[in-house]
Formats: sequence, structure tokens, C-alpha cells
Amino acid sequence: MDRQRKHWIETFAKAGYVAKGLVYILVGGLTAMAALGMGGKKASNSDAFYQVRDYPGGGLLLGILAVGLVGYCVWRMTQAFYDTEHKGSKAKGIVKRISYAFIGLLYGSLAFLAFRILSGNGNNAGGGTKEKDLVIGLLDKPFGKYLAIVIGLITIGNGLYQLYKGVTGSFMKEVRGLPRNQYNFLKKAGQAGYSARGIVFSIIGFLFVRAAWLQQPEKAGGTVSAFSFLQNSPSGNLLLAVVAIGLIGYGIFMFVQAKYSDISID
Repeated sequence: MDRQRKHWIETFAKAGYVAKGLVYILVGGLTAMAALGMGGKKASNSDAFYQVRDYPGGGLLLGILAVGLVGYCVWRMTQAFYDTEHKGSKAKGIVKRISYAFIGLLYGSLAFLAFRILSGNGNNAGGGTKEKDLVIGLLDKPFGKYLAIVIGLITIGNGLYQLYKGVTGSFMKEVRGLPRNQYNFLKKAGQAGYSARGIVFSIIGFLFVRAAWLQQPEKAGGTVSAFSFLQNSPSGNLLLAVVAIGLIGYGIFMFVQAKYSDISID
């Protein structure tokens, strides 16, 4: 890969981390406000995009955010196809590279949603509609119930892995050269963020498994449904506020990754 292309991909990666961080801060901030009775709402990614659009100069801000998400998509796809982290072509490496491609597609779809909202063609349906539609589609197929359960279990596994990273602080190996006087704060922000993200993913996976097992697609849901699940538990508003603030911490750590990640492209 030539030097100029490397420079652009590194720029895309950094812009992508910033954009991803902003989305998490908005989702976490709006949800924390709702949990604490300060306005706001249990927010999805689309809610965050609408919130940005409604700010003064929000159209320009949303456009910049969408471009940043495209950058994150490009970076993850580059990791997948160019094997920038030298994962190799054995089974474990291929699985990791496929996961990078999947993440790239996910954030590419978020960028597309942001552009649609910017153009006035977005649909603020929310409520886990995509998850419900996916369960409906799978249940109509042979062995679809069990495939849906597997997808839910994989999501739970990802959530538990995020929790592991949060508890152990293993994510810190992804950044280099943090200022000594900010190290502890940034590590704690990351730990709170990865832990909160793990809880949300685990709940989404549980809702997916339950919906598939009971063959009741309406019980599936995304981020907002996971927030509602937390809010309906004992001490729900407090628990929801803690998780939402944790997501803000994750957003902050994405800014750290934008500046201090070792984005190497051979």
C-alpha cells in the first residue's frame, strides 16, 4: 500500500474513532438524563443523530459525523482485507478478520442512516424493529429458531467479552503513550465504558434468545429495549443511569483511541 493511501486510511481511522465516541456520548447522555429525570430519552443511534440534527448548525455536524462513521467503516474493512494486525489465515485469524468486516458493515449502515436523516428521509421508528424483523425472518426458515438462538448466544458472548475487557483493563494495550497524569482517569473511563457496553450487548442477546425460543419476535429488541429491561429491574433508574454514564465513558475512550492508538498499516 503506497504512503499516501496509508495516510488517508489512518486519517479515516482516527476520524472514525471520534465519530463513534460522539455517538456513544450522545446515546449515553440522553439516556442518563432520562434515568435521572432531567429530560432526555432512552436513546438509540438514530435518536442521537436526530439530536445532532436539531442543534444549531446541526446539519453540518451530522454530515461530519456521518463522514466520520464512513471512515470507521473503511478502517475496519482495511483491517479485515489487508490484515493490518497480522491475524493470519488460520481459523482464529480468519474469524477475527471476519468480525472486523462485520463491524465495518455495521458502522457503514450507521453512516447510511445518518445521511438519510440528514437528507430528510430517515425513519425514527426505533424500538428494536430491525431485531424483531430479523427474528421473524429467521423463524420462517427451516431451523431458523435455532439459528436465531445461536445469533443471540454469540451476542451474549460478545457482551461477556466486553465485560472481561472492562474488568481486566486489557483494552489498555490498544493505546500507547498516554499522559501519566491522565492515565488512571482514562483507564477508569474505559473500564466503565467496556463494562456498560458488555451489559447492553448481553441483554440484547438475551432478548434475542428469548424471542427465538418462545417464537415471539416482539420480545426481541435493540439498545432501547435493553435500556427498558434495565429500567424495569429493581433500582432500575439508578442502574440505567450507571450504565448510561458508563457508555459516556466508552465514548471518551474512543477519543483516546483516536489520538493514542497504534494504527499501523504495512
